[in-house]
Amino acid sequence: MFDSGRYAALGEAFDAVAAMPVGLADSAQTRAALRDLQSISDRVEGLRASLLDHMDASGAFADEGASSTLSWARRELRLSDATTKRLRAAGHTMRTLPGVGDAMLAGEIRLEHVAHLTSGLRRIDPAVFADATEHILLPLAKQAAPSDLAQAIDRLDEVTHPEKLDEAWKRGMDKRDVQVSRAGDGYHLAGFVDVVLGAKLKAFLVAASAPRGPSGCEGEGDGPDVGAGGGDGDRHGAARRDERSPSQRRTDALHDLMDAVIADGLRGDKGFRPQLHVTVDAEWLARQPGAAPPTLSGFGPIGPDLYAFLACGGDHTAILTGGTTDGPTPYAAVLSVGRTRRLATRTQRTAVRVRQGGFCANPGCRNTHVELHHVAWWKRDGGRTDLDNLAGLCRACHMAVHAGRLHVEPDGRGGFVFRRTLGSSRRVIEDRERRQRRRLRDYLRGLSAARDGAVRVGVVERPAAAMVVGPHSVGYGAPTGTLERHRDRHTTSPRT
Repeated sequence: MFDSGRYAALGEAFDAVAAMPVGLADSAQTRAALRDLQSISDRVEGLRASLLDHMDASGAFADEGASSTLSWARRELRLSDATTKRLRAAGHTMRTLPGVGDAMLAGEIRLEHVAHLTSGLRRIDPAVFADATEHILLPLAKQAAPSDLAQAIDRLDEVTHPEKLDEAWKRGMDKRDVQVSRAGDGYHLAGFVDVVLGAKLKAFLVAASAPRGPSGCEGEGDGPDVGAGGGDGDRHGAARRDERSPSQRRTDALHDLMDAVIADGLRGDKGFRPQLHVTVDAEWLARQPGAAPPTLSGFGPIGPDLYAFLACGGDHTAILTGGTTDGPTPYAAVLSVGRTRRLATRTQRTAVRVRQGGFCANPGCRNTHVELHHVAWWKRDGGRTDLDNLAGLCRACHMAVHAGRLHVEPDGRGGFVFRRTLGSSRRVIEDRERRQRRRLRDYLRGLSAARDGAVRVGVVERPAAAMVVGPHSVGYGAPTGTLERHRDRHTTSPRT
């Protein structure tokens, strides 16, 4: 039985809650109230989505003279068509995938998660998507942000429809255009660029627009243990902060680029040379089922044709990996190539970037400008400059370590454990994102093996390779040679 009176009771309960004076809540009560309200809001959104889907299916809108659910919601609920469509689609997904509906009504996920699941349901085979949702996607949605769920769905789409990656690259080639037009007090830059040019431009802007200190030194230091004024907590410089806004730094970076071109010519080797990084797993090169496609930094996964084009003229650095570490925080298990000296080598920096996926090592931190930190401090603890002692931390997390608010230690299995200070105790920070990514990787491998009819007795981890492509090392014509040749080039024994 459907009892409409309970909705009236719900409104009365809300009136009682809203009548409480917010200003009298202490800090703990404020935090608890916000958590409770967020959960209730998510559950209400799920219920509203289910009711709109039911109205659309039953035609209840017609009883009040409306021609559709959209027109009824526009008139009676003052909802925009876009909002109604989004809610109605979410309700359909909740009905199609009952587990998603239960999680939404329980406040375990939110409407943004369901929107991404709706998109995946439209793109991917329903049977495959339903299985992936039950085993991987829904558990991820309960622990991660909607953007992380979207990335996992994209990975599933890439594995089930690998041809889409190169199709997107080729479509972008047909649309590329850049225009600079006079507009008021300056110029308006507009256009659309292909994957390769866009990744180059992004790599340059990210590197060249980093905050800089006195004498042009980059605020995001290059050396290990370079925090706010110094490393190991025993040096305190008085470096002046870069006061420019991010937009000013980006435009200044373009100024620097144009000045360098004018001064040195298009093919000059002087000055700053940003690089593109393409990371490719050896399992993909060896055609292992479910292997992740190559990733172009600043863009994302790419297809075999674009990879072959970039590999044609790129420089390659072999980074040995062994899958992921089995510690509480799974990182790519990169073999140590360190040497006992304070400053890390370029190869070590590349290895740290690959190991951490390009992000700060602190769980949940998505900053990409990182400094190398000696976990066992170089000066205080006599730590070595080896990979198992180097963690890539962003400036804020690096400062937190040296301030004693964040603690990092090796887990003994090739990874690190982070702890935060809570009163007199130190609590481990769980890295749910990396664990879910490892689960997703294992699931996709099994899915591809089943689809391809492969029989897997065990997983054999192989080396992975990171390809570094300089701005002047990539040719602008079609790749010479086949993808098989590039695969064979990387599956030979790497130098160490």
